[in-house]
Amino acid sequence: MKIFFFLFTFIVTTAAFAQLREDYVNFDSLLNRGKAEFRKPFNKQDYKAAIINLKKAAVLNPDDPEVHYFLGYAYSRLNSSDGKGMTNMNLALTKQSSEEFEYLNQLTPRYMGDIVVLDPYSKLTAEWGSMAMCYLYNNKPDSAMWAFQEGKRRGGFSDFFLAINRYILNHCSKQAILLSSGDDLTMCLWYLQVVENYRKEVSVINVGLLNTIWYPQMIRDKALAPFDKPRAVIDTMEYQSWKDSLVWVRNKYANKRFSWTLRPTSFDHYLQRSDRLLLSMLRANEFEQDVFFTVGFDKKEQLSLSDRLLPMILLDKININKEAPYDNKKYVAEMTAALATLKSINKNSADEMAFVDRLRSDLVIHLEESHEANNKIVVKQLFKLLDTYFPEQIFPYSSKETKKYVDHLRKQY
Repeated sequence: MKIFFFLFTFIVTTAAFAQLREDYVNFDSLLNRGKAEFRKPFNKQDYKAAIINLKKAAVLNPDDPEVHYFLGYAYSRLNSSDGKGMTNMNLALTKQSSEEFEYLNQLTPRYMGDIVVLDPYSKLTAEWGSMAMCYLYNNKPDSAMWAFQEGKRRGGFSDFFLAINRYILNHCSKQAILLSSGDDLTMCLWYLQVVENYRKEVSVINVGLLNTIWYPQMIRDKALAPFDKPRAVIDTMEYQSWKDSLVWVRNKYANKRFSWTLRPTSFDHYLQRSDRLLLSMLRANEFEQDVFFTVGFDKKEQLSLSDRLLPMILLDKININKEAPYDNKKYVAEMTAALATLKSINKNSADEMAFVDRLRSDLVIHLEESHEANNKIVVKQLFKLLDTYFPEQIFPYSSKETKKYVDHLRKQY
């Protein structure tokens, strides 16, 4: 009888282990199939197939972080794969996507798995910010307000990025045009203006969305910014073959031209639709309103204006009047004000930590310039900021070369 019991137990245990092993093999296969959709060319990604595989994987291992991350992204892409589909978003899909990222943040506050573009916190901002923009486009301001607030309640619109964007808006002149890039900046800027009525007179324009048809129409309809061409032309404007060419915009108040060399922005031979519309906007505005860029732009998205911008730490101004850059005193004061936002940072957010690294890089560049100018007083002030706001045990360097250079420089002071 004991032998029978032993054999029975052995068979059951062996079968259980075999099933467990098979489940893990199947889990890995299902997860990898789901993730593989995101590595395909953008127009060949099958988000419905990704959802089917990832949901099956979640049944086998419901506490795997990557399953929930990629499932949330799949729901998001099914809802709106890019800015063109933003105006037709579905609330149910937004909630499904959000719930995956919310669960993930509870499961593991610091997600360490593979990333598509945004971390789970920023993705919540993007989801609900896009849903709010959908409502705004469809003339549902109350629903837009609700979507922004719901996104904040569920873990998006972080205190850190809201503080960063208050700083940015505070440094825009009255009635300015603020050109933005990236979800953490654009969505939080819109949140501040809609939910908090913060600096609503500043026209926040997302440059990437100029590639769509609906967004330029919305800009025109809501009088956020002008274009120098009629709607029929704006609606049909596409990419254009281009080579290095001198372009200009009239400076209304100085009654003279502001000119620069505009280079191709795409594949070294083309201007994108967004480039042409941005140029049209600048020409219609004639610098009646000051124009700023948020930080984070790729140089190719700035119409070759990089060398004509006035740096202001977290934003840049098109410098039509040849204003002088911040002097050392002003720079230290402004950087100190920008670094005050770090008190609200979520150290579990990879995107927030990356933004911190951007701030430190700006500080290190200024440190290097002050060292080369042999300005020892400023160097010591900047080192004090570095040590006060960027302790390495909290904010480790992402670049070994930068750390090595800072350590080398520190020995000289």
